[in-house]
Amino acid sequence: MVQTTADRHAARRRAATSLAASALVTDVARKLAPSGISVMPVKGALLQYWLYDDPTERPLTDVDLLVLPEDLEPAVKQLESAGYRSLGRPSFGPVVLQTPFGLALDLHPSLFDGARYRLRTEELFARSTEDSRLYAVPVQLPSALDVYAHLIGKFGSDHLDARATGRVDEIARMASRIHAPAETVALHLVHCGMRRVSRYVLPLVHRTANDPFAAQVYRCLPFDPIGRCIAVIASRSLHEAPALSRKGALVAHLLNHSLPRGTRSGIRALHQRIVRR
Repeated sequence: MVQTTADRHAARRRAATSLAASALVTDVARKLAPSGISVMPVKGALLQYWLYDDPTERPLTDVDLLVLPEDLEPAVKQLESAGYRSLGRPSFGPVVLQTPFGLALDLHPSLFDGARYRLRTEELFARSTEDSRLYAVPVQLPSALDVYAHLIGKFGSDHLDARATGRVDEIARMASRIHAPAETVALHLVHCGMRRVSRYVLPLVHRTANDPFAAQVYRCLPFDPIGRCIAVIASRSLHEAPALSRKGALVAHLLNHSLPRGTRSGIRALHQRIVRR
């Protein structure tokens, strides 16, 4: 296939962005290490290496790093003293910083709001492993099971459907990095509060990406007639629904671990929207 000039320019931009993202992770880890603050790369900065033969295939618009909640403020202060600039200091969610690398840094104290699912930051770090090869500096790499859970939970919380082919593909690709039986994966998803969102996402991944592993994990989920009904409602409601619709947001909260927890996460999300205005 002959590449056009536009294709070559796009490839160069992706390569430059990939290199910048890796350099940014390395720089942040080095700057925070003297203070004893560990960082965990998540989302694109990690997935470009884990799921793609060529990291530049994975589009990146920013870099996401996770730190322990108690380390967030010290980390922000340390980075600001090193020339990074905060673009927003919300009362919840990540702190966004402008960096010298042309990419924004999203520094997260958690992967989800505290009321959504049960993927706690402290447990993520406890299950992580230290690695110095990927970024030439020590960072904490999440377990493959936690990455799988994060991708599934994020797909549901963003109220996506089969049109999100890139996100579906990454969930399917993660199967190659998981060296555990489907029963273990299903138990982990339940532990992370994702028994219901998994009932929506896994069949969709199986159908759309022809991923047998997703079907195996789905069959190992515990009996949950209410969760099965909610998954059916989600499939019908989110199919071809407009992006960021209110109905989609409501359904996403129903996919939480339980109805009381879904009510709580919905109320918190509504409060956050009001605070942003």
